[in-house]
Amino acid sequence: MTKPCLTIVIPGLEGILQQQINKQIIPEFLTNFGNKSHFTLDKVGLERLLMNHFSAQVLNDSDLPIASLLTTNTTTLCADPCYLHADLDRVLLFNDDLALTDEESTALIAEIQPLLTEFGGELSQYQADKWLLNLETMPDLSFSALPDVSGRSVDKFLPVGADRRDWIRLWNEIQMKLHHAEINQQRLAEGKLAINSLWFWGAGIFKAKQKAWQSVQGNHSLLQQLSQKSATNLVDNGFDISVLPSGSHLWVMDKIDIESDWQRQLQQLDEQILKPVWQMLRTVKLNHVCLQIPQYGQYYLTPFDSWKFW
Repeated sequence: MTKPCLTIVIPGLEGILQQQINKQIIPEFLTNFGNKSHFTLDKVGLERLLMNHFSAQVLNDSDLPIASLLTTNTTTLCADPCYLHADLDRVLLFNDDLALTDEESTALIAEIQPLLTEFGGELSQYQADKWLLNLETMPDLSFSALPDVSGRSVDKFLPVGADRRDWIRLWNEIQMKLHHAEINQQRLAEGKLAINSLWFWGAGIFKAKQKAWQSVQGNHSLLQQLSQKSATNLVDNGFDISVLPSGSHLWVMDKIDIESDWQRQLQQLDEQILKPVWQMLRTVKLNHVCLQIPQYGQYYLTPFDSWKFW
């Protein structure tokens, strides 16, 4: 019988591994993976990594067709609220931890909606921090995926194409409107970041590879949408790696919080996940293990690799 293959995705680990000073405190089995495996450098982010795990074709474009996972309307863009920060000669974009409420979201959408009339657009709330822009027709533009832009200067990521001038004008008008929004004044008074812009992205149709995995485990919302789209079994209560059936299995860990006690989190990961996986490799109960760290790289390990003495 063919042995099962296991892919484990660990978000948030890249910031720890990139610091040489942390090398001496990486726990035992994670160190084993690093020393014994075949490493491939790969800077791709979590969202693109997950989508490629379920896509019928490799997603190499600047954008990611995520809107088609959220709606059946083929002329819809993501229009996510964000914070733009002017820093010397560049403008940085941030969209994490904005603490945006449903009430604030509703009020801000009402402020912006009149600007979208000439574009035939209707703005709606999918979640408090995720909005959708339904259009009559899609613009002739190429967008950039928000996860690839977050924390960076927006200059190299602005949309390009025949309709660029009109959409850049719209983008600027939205910023001016939000600058004066009462909700933003209240947020600033509460010590929160202002929602001073939107980021348009997510165009295209996602073509899923059906039954991409034998089983999938994880709490990431995108993982749930991708599993549903590809008719793949998403395990609700976790799976027992000691009795995995043959086939390929995907396990997406919760993101490591480097602002908290990350050494404790790593120790738990090492003891509860990596140690039993390592033992299964050594007893040839797994064909291989692929350990993926978004924005960092991939470790590929076979049973033979786990017994290497060098």
